[in-house]
Amino acid sequence: MTAPGTGTTRRTGAGLTAVLRLQLRTGWKALLAWVAGLVGVYAATVAAIDTTYGTPEQLATYQATVGSDPTMAAINGTPYGADTLGGVVANEFGFIAAIAVPLMGLLLVTRSTRAAEENGLLELLRSRAIGSRAPWSAALGVTAGALVLVGLGMAGSLLAYGVEAADAALYGASVTALGLVFAGVATLAGQLLRRAAGVVAVGIVVLGAAYVFRAIGDVEDNGWKWLSPLAWQQETRPFAEDPRVWPLLLALGVAATLSGLGLALVGRRDLGSAVVPSRPGPARAGRFLASGPGQALRQHGATLLAWAVGAALVGAVFGAFTDDIADVVAANPDLQAAFSAGAAGDPTSWYLSFTLVLVMLMAFGAAAQVVARVRREETGGRLEAVLARSVRRTTWLGTHAAVAVLGGALVALAGGAGLAVTASRATGDTAGAFTAAVQYLPAVVAVVGLGVALLGLLPRALGLLWVAIAYVAVVEMLGETLSMPDAALQVSPLHAIGRLPAEDPSGTGVLVVGAVAVALLGAGLAGFRHRDVPR
Repeated sequence: MTAPGTGTTRRTGAGLTAVLRLQLRTGWKALLAWVAGLVGVYAATVAAIDTTYGTPEQLATYQATVGSDPTMAAINGTPYGADTLGGVVANEFGFIAAIAVPLMGLLLVTRSTRAAEENGLLELLRSRAIGSRAPWSAALGVTAGALVLVGLGMAGSLLAYGVEAADAALYGASVTALGLVFAGVATLAGQLLRRAAGVVAVGIVVLGAAYVFRAIGDVEDNGWKWLSPLAWQQETRPFAEDPRVWPLLLALGVAATLSGLGLALVGRRDLGSAVVPSRPGPARAGRFLASGPGQALRQHGATLLAWAVGAALVGAVFGAFTDDIADVVAANPDLQAAFSAGAAGDPTSWYLSFTLVLVMLMAFGAAAQVVARVRREETGGRLEAVLARSVRRTTWLGTHAAVAVLGGALVALAGGAGLAVTASRATGDTAGAFTAAVQYLPAVVAVVGLGVALLGLLPRALGLLWVAIAYVAVVEMLGETLSMPDAALQVSPLHAIGRLPAEDPSGTGVLVVGAVAVALLGAGLAGFRHRDVPR
């Protein structure tokens, strides 16, 4: 419905300053967490790389090994300028930047716009002298400011270690532009879809496609990567001999176009609606859908299925590269020496284990999204109506937790199956990757357990679940680079279980992760049973 007082006399951008102040006041914690987290991890990476590769000879060795490694090209992107400090850092931080920065732009915009519209906050805000575009323009401005701070923080970290100012500035600008593209995706998708979860799902699909296109283009050396915003950031080549500005301008142009289209559509729809109309459901639910498990599956099923399809595609595409990677490693004595010196030994297994980490992170994200939606049922006021009936609290939460576990397992197994099928051409083993995905399932249960524990004991701190998943990603992708102590590495359930399938799973690790998961689930259910609802 249209907010009271809207009409032709109200300017669509009216009240922008007031909305900006409001969003900064209510969202500064999230902004601070994103900026401090990304800049802090990046600064630590720069310091660790400077210690590990502090001489020209060490940098030349890195270039000789990693510079021609297709594994790194698939996961982190082409390592341009890998004989410089900035180039090594860009390569080692490549995976984190490719995932975290787009998610930052996507989630910050969605949080202040479509999510606020969905729970009724924008309707309350629009009852004042606030135009229809003001909340969206403010969200874009706040998000852009936070992304600029991230870019400046990264550039400052490089400057502190003697990197040329022009190179550091170009890298920081390219990271900011990458985030702005996905802020534009959120703005446009937010006009097309009514639900915040749908907007986030579209953004994640775009990110997954961008990652796959970039990987195909880097490994096969073809033009597919130019379909990917991740490649635009990478192709600025700030630390190579031929830095380029035009990919940065391309990213900024696409970001401006997406944002402009989104803002143009804001004034063409009613508040609470979307350009793509929602289809009405059936008048009466069947017996299964009227049950607790049926309702939980109805709420989360489509999202989990989308995650599973995405994981299967990621596993299949990356598994198809296994032949190319094995051939390149076999032809490069330096790469063979690098792999034989590592714990994994076999380069093919090492590559499969890294790909499986990507799949497991997707499984964690799917499970966490289910838990986050459970929390929105409470904050949106819908849970009180459910519990007013003869529904036990522990039964309700336990049902959703079971769906989160089963959904996360489905995503993990789909990705493992896709990886196993396409990688079997190089390995001859059709079950290894899938078996490894099965062995990692206790880690999925642990992530759900942490989410349930936070939901039951500290519901306002549920965002720590995403922090924990980010920590796992840092451990798996940067743990060795940052020289993290073993105790810090073992906090990651994936690390505790082992690097699969390159290594055998740790029986002790599986038992500990399983026990922690059960304890967290029990604590969360007990806490939810005794606390106030809503809280």
